[in-house]
Amino acid sequence: RRLASWVRREKVSCYRLYDADLPEYALAIDLYQGDKLWVNVQEYQAPASIDPAKAAQRLRDALHSIKAVLEIENSQLFLKQRRKQKGSAQYERYDQKEQFHTVVEEPVKCLVNLSDYLDSGLFLDHRLTRKMIGEMSRGKRFLNLFAYTGVATLHAVAGGASETLTIDMSNTYIEWAKRNMELNGLTSKQHQLIQANCLEWIKQEIKQGTKYDLIFLDPPSFSNSKRMEQTFDVLRDHAALLNEVSQLLHDDGILIFSNNNRKFKMDHGALPTLAITDITAQTIPEDFKRNQKIHNCWRITHKGTA
Repeated sequence: RRLASWVRREKVSCYRLYDADLPEYALAIDLYQGDKLWVNVQEYQAPASIDPAKAAQRLRDALHSIKAVLEIENSQLFLKQRRKQKGSAQYERYDQKEQFHTVVEEPVKCLVNLSDYLDSGLFLDHRLTRKMIGEMSRGKRFLNLFAYTGVATLHAVAGGASETLTIDMSNTYIEWAKRNMELNGLTSKQHQLIQANCLEWIKQEIKQGTKYDLIFLDPPSFSNSKRMEQTFDVLRDHAALLNEVSQLLHDDGILIFSNNNRKFKMDHGALPTLAITDITAQTIPEDFKRNQKIHNCWRITHKGTA
């Protein structure tokens, strides 16, 4: 009931309905309203102490209830198991159905794929972060690093960004981002997409001396992609990364940095020239209030300009 009034008030059409609220039903249920209601169910890995047969029966019961309560067909329900994953595993394919559905995250439209990957193409927990980017972007030159499917860029453009640059290492996600841009009628040269190793690209861009007014930096917790010469670990490497990315930031620019590592601690001592404000609480939406560690988020500026 609490979520229902919030959904109506905020006009939210894609949200998390349930997140392991009852320990015996360790599921996350995400709703995506498109031409139909699409339901994505993620089963959290059960502890070794749980009888697998009982866990399987509870899952069957839960799926039956979900279909009955939400009045949906089997074809509208997608099930995945979320295990602890490292590196590129979270981006590995489950299937190759290539079924994309158009959904709305006001004021933009984007494509989700609920069959082929663990994640849908739209990180629901970053809804408020994207809204914030839209509100900050008027007249700004916006850079989206580790951009995934580029939805933050859509919000920046909707908010009036004068130029955008969207970069991800995966050709799959850059193509997806391109489709998202086209879906919103964004085909002008002011809005560029590049498939590149972000870590290498940053170094090259520093040499070019290019500056941006607003940067969104949301790297993976860990990456050992074949396209990288070395691994990336956000705990180990974030200070070096932030020091580099800050060199792309105008004197009065703003960097929004996020990651989803639950053990993350900002190394303030290694970032003496930056003013760093933890804005995590401001970016956790109502449907993720029970899971305050779903992501970390920081507002970063050059000292003296905050």
